[in-house]
Amino acid sequence: MKDDALDADLKAMLQAAAAATGGPSIRELPIPMARAAYRERYLARGLRPPEREVTMTEQVLALPDRELPARLYRPASMPEGKPAPLVIYFHGGGFVVGDPAAYDRQSRWIADRLGVAVLVPDYRLAPEHPFPAAVDDAWDVFQAVADAPDRWGADPTRIALAGDSAGGCLTLVTALRAAGERAGPQPAACLSLYPVTDYTDRCGEVWPSITAFGKGYFLDQVMLDWFADLYFLRNEDALSPQASPLRWPSVADLPPVVIVTAGYDPLRDQGDAMAQRMAGAGGVVEHVQLPDMIHNFPGYAGLSAGAATAFAQVVDRLGVHLQRR
Repeated sequence: MKDDALDADLKAMLQAAAAATGGPSIRELPIPMARAAYRERYLARGLRPPEREVTMTEQVLALPDRELPARLYRPASMPEGKPAPLVIYFHGGGFVVGDPAAYDRQSRWIADRLGVAVLVPDYRLAPEHPFPAAVDDAWDVFQAVADAPDRWGADPTRIALAGDSAGGCLTLVTALRAAGERAGPQPAACLSLYPVTDYTDRCGEVWPSITAFGKGYFLDQVMLDWFADLYFLRNEDALSPQASPLRWPSVADLPPVVIVTAGYDPLRDQGDAMAQRMAGAGGVVEHVQLPDMIHNFPGYAGLSAGAATAFAQVVDRLGVHLQRR
């Protein structure tokens, strides 16, 4: 590995994984087992829960023609009956794995650190529900919350969107669609961590960072292809702006957006390109580049102090934008 800048703890973890003869990759498992393995590994390696109490309640989101389960997290110290900032968080997992249970400790941590409510929808996953099911769920969840903020104890002027990887894509697509419908509700701010923003590799073009970091950094080219094969029924669907928000016709008129990219991430270049395009359109864009991190670094924050610090840094940037409202 050419990884002189890589966080030392993450480097040691990757070296140990390369030398190990452990269990199969999640892509080698049946889908239900892959999801269970992802959940177990995310909880085992990720952020530790906060010391202060954060309550969690199981919720059901009533959406057009369907219902979605969700989890709502609130700091125990949050006053009852007073509207509070709310972050809708879309989990990662390639649109195939991941769920609110996997992100339980991370969600508690965000709620505690920012003093906000955190709603984590259990959006539909492929292959049972291919594109655009997840995109439709993200949009309808935002609409449902924005249309009835009292139901969630939310301050309607401080409803933010956040997510990582696949969830980072859903965050951007939802914000872009809202910007195109100016008469409707708008998110107060967005946090998009190492998002997938462009699937041109489905049609033969490959971003340089995918070539550079597509092996040996956990999220590899084979895994990316596996996710995409399950998510898209047709390759041309991958070029839809709702799948590849870098292709969105206009990226103007967005709320403040924090885009986070990691130096050793196959998705780095497309995240960088998204941040640059938004900044070029005159938006309020904070592009946080973390040269020593890998994809999904919060998922390893229990093993790397540097990853934990980096995640705190970017979450705090979202908090700043919510406080300014």
